[in-house]
Amino acid sequence: MDSWYATQRLMALIDNLGKFYYCPLKSNRLVDYTGGVEKYKKVQDLNWDETEKLSGKRIKIKGFPRDKKVKIF
Repeated sequence: MDSWYATQRLMALIDNLGKFYYCPLKSNRLVDYTGGVEKYKKVQDLNWDETEKLSGKRIKIKGFPRDKKVKIF
């Protein structure tokens, strides 16, 4: 699906169906990968180490439930 459909409501529906999904996030989407230690950052401003480049980074998207984490690549 395209980034337009990457909403909390649609992602939660797909999760509840037990399905996997792939979709891009807009580069200005605010995310947190520090567990609340740092402020939210835009996806385009994230720092990636070599391991994360290969296996992805678990993040929380701003506005999503606290326990809802997704993996981005």
